[in-house]
Amino acid sequence: MYFGTWGYGRAGLEALLTLEEVEIVKVFTKWDLAVENEYLNQVYKLAIHNGLEVVNSDKGSLSGADFRLAILEKGNFDFLISCCYDRIFSGFIISSPGIAALNVHPSLLPLYRGVKPLENALANGDTDIGVTLHELITEIDAGDIILQTSSIIDHQSNFGELYGLQCNMIIYCLRKFFTDPKGFLANRAPQDHKASTEAPRLSFTIKDSDTVHDIMRKKKRMELT
Repeated sequence: MYFGTWGYGRAGLEALLTLEEVEIVKVFTKWDLAVENEYLNQVYKLAIHNGLEVVNSDKGSLSGADFRLAILEKGNFDFLISCCYDRIFSGFIISSPGIAALNVHPSLLPLYRGVKPLENALANGDTDIGVTLHELITEIDAGDIILQTSSIIDHQSNFGELYGLQCNMIIYCLRKFFTDPKGFLANRAPQDHKASTEAPRLSFTIKDSDTVHDIMRKKKRMELT
């Protein structure tokens, strides 16, 4: 069962669709076809194109009780996989898959837990970025690490390019995990919670064309005002 939104969510769904051993029983995302937003409806359109059952799980249109019912009514399933998803999973839902509930987070956890990991990493001038596949627990982005991948970045690269790089990392992580899911789960490692950092929303706007240098300068200007 898959949960995802935006470009990261589309990347996760793309990865799963390439795996013959994976059957996607249901997709949860949010969409609004009346909104002219090229990013919002990506997961919905890809799911529909591939004949998948899709639930609009926008918080404004699906209550918590109905959300839970839509998950459980499908019966037994092995994995719950979340990627860029904006609803909190209860402990009951996390325990519902037969094998594991997993989340794909676009940072090298325990760094940058939260909603804007890439933006914060670039604003801080980090020299590498990455993606983590980890176990879902009730504490946000704090579950055991299943696998990670990373890449050194050029500060002349722009946000859109680096976002795309992370999408490719998401595809890589999910494909790699399903080569040996039991093996990866058996070798999961706890996060160093003392080393964790947060990734809050930033007080300035980042455009796709902004380079890392541009983003760092924007942050510095905000700190000086």
